[in-house]
Amino acid sequence: MKKLFLLSLSVLLCGSLFAQSFDSSKLRAGAGFFYTSEIQNMGLTLNGVYEIDETWEGSLGFTHVFEKDNLNWNMLDLDGHYIFHEESDDLNIYGLAGLSFTFWKVTIPAMDLGMFGSTDEQEETGSEIGLNLGIGANYRIADNLNLAPELRYTIIDGSYFRLGATLQYMF
Repeated sequence: MKKLFLLSLSVLLCGSLFAQSFDSSKLRAGAGFFYTSEIQNMGLTLNGVYEIDETWEGSLGFTHVFEKDNLNWNMLDLDGHYIFHEESDDLNIYGLAGLSFTFWKVTIPAMDLGMFGSTDEQEETGSEIGLNLGIGANYRIADNLNLAPELRYTIIDGSYFRLGATLQYMF
């Protein structure tokens, strides 16, 4: 998972440098918190958004759900945003769709079975590809700060909702 996180961070940073060379005002990057329904726990997300034009944005995000009941989850999201309502220069609402790569790990702790011996700690890992659908908003709270609340549903085996917000710096 550390390699995946470093890879995601590298892609995000390289993408931001590439995007800045064309138009630095079209890039946002930030972090925030999300609640994930499937394991009913909070997580931390990092994301970057690039404004393609006035209607379309592309987004790359990485979310780590905090460990609960020996279960770890990480999600890598590649999304497109379609801005369908613009209230003002400071507020717009978008629909989102994209791919989610969900990675999970379950750790089964070692157990002492008394006279029957003991078991070793075991780990199971897996990954799934899913489809993200959702809605979000961009609300400019300062010249260089954007608040982006989102509600997304990821369709996979064991589908789940995520509700949260990120605070993004506008380059």
